[in-house]
Amino acid sequence: NIIVFRRLVKSRKECKLYESKPLGSAIKFKRKAMKMTLEEGSEGICSVSYLSKIENNLIELGDQFLDPLVERFGLENLYDSQDNNFEKDMEEIIEHLTYNTKPERDMLFEYVDRIDYQAQLIQMGYNIIFGYDEIAWQSFNDLKMYIPNLEDQEFTLFLILSSIYLYRHNQHSEAFEILILAPKFEDLKQRSVLLLLKWRLLNAFRMHKMSEVFTNYPIYVNMLVDIEHFNLLQDIRNEYIQFEAYYRHPENIEDSLSKMHTLSKKEKDYVLAKSLFFHRRYQEVIRLGRSYYKNSSQWLILYLISLDNEHKHNDLKLLLTQTNDLKDTCNTSQLLISHLQHKYSGDKEQLLNYLRRTILGIKNLTDEYHILDYLMVDSQQLFSSLQLYKEAVQVTKSYLPRLKTLKQAESNPDKE
Repeated sequence: NIIVFRRLVKSRKECKLYESKPLGSAIKFKRKAMKMTLEEGSEGICSVSYLSKIENNLIELGDQFLDPLVERFGLENLYDSQDNNFEKDMEEIIEHLTYNTKPERDMLFEYVDRIDYQAQLIQMGYNIIFGYDEIAWQSFNDLKMYIPNLEDQEFTLFLILSSIYLYRHNQHSEAFEILILAPKFEDLKQRSVLLLLKWRLLNAFRMHKMSEVFTNYPIYVNMLVDIEHFNLLQDIRNEYIQFEAYYRHPENIEDSLSKMHTLSKKEKDYVLAKSLFFHRRYQEVIRLGRSYYKNSSQWLILYLISLDNEHKHNDLKLLLTQTNDLKDTCNTSQLLISHLQHKYSGDKEQLLNYLRRTILGIKNLTDEYHILDYLMVDSQQLFSSLQLYKEAVQVTKSYLPRLKTLKQAESNPDKE
């Protein structure tokens, strides 16, 4: 919930109380794991309010309460390992995220028996790097209560990791909003700034946030040139040409692709297919996509919509019966498959229930701009075909503001 997230960030700005040691968070995590109330946790040791303040880093833990609390919650090993390599490990995670590499050592070994916020942050980073998203999201839910206590570098890493998870699940609007809550760039290390700019741009590309792209793409490129990170420069240029495919003519895109020697044939074909798709040349998209759609969610999306727009109903219905053979389906492609299955099932009651529940619900749909645009137009036509004109109009009223919001940049100049 982005509103709750913003409230926690605001609390962080106002309190300026950052946890210097992980003991308070460890007590809170362990007490909750033991299903103990504050009253039970503090009984015979200190007052309820004192324990609450310790857990939330509002006061320093007095020496007379240290050993009894450590013993009650079984935190002796944690307390003995306060002098750890957390800062170095956090920097290593940022390095791997920057260069899209994976650690060769087991970074979690030192943290496996720990339950404090530092351990949670390292575990979240490690799991994001290796693609264990659902495990990483468990750490997010534990860490978010400690947003007011995180130092700038910790807080920035937490935001970046959260945005990567959301990006992978096509929740680009929330991913972008989270990133603009980061501290001022001048208060951060260079690699953290690079990661913030990179993921802001990647989300902006998907949402067609024009002002964000035109403002920060040159800044990011110039930073990479200055520090001679040419591999990262090539990566962002490859992403940028996919963004350009929405606006440039296919022949111009094809000419640019011929000069990009680092892209594979499959990658070049995909960029060209996007340009063809956005210029409504669906037959050519179908021709290109036949070799790729079974193994790529991105290709599958273009292929399905192109078949539908070209009224290739027999091919489309056959494909929809073979979805178990598809190798890679993200939540957006699954949404699209579900939409088409309802559309061509022949059951009007199920179709109507789906349109009212999912399409008009809109809340849990993708932030992929062209998918939302397709769903809006197609659902409007489906409602109209059922002679439900009021709901057809309601679809447009619901989706147009959402599409407009995706394209609007929401940057905060006070933070940069």
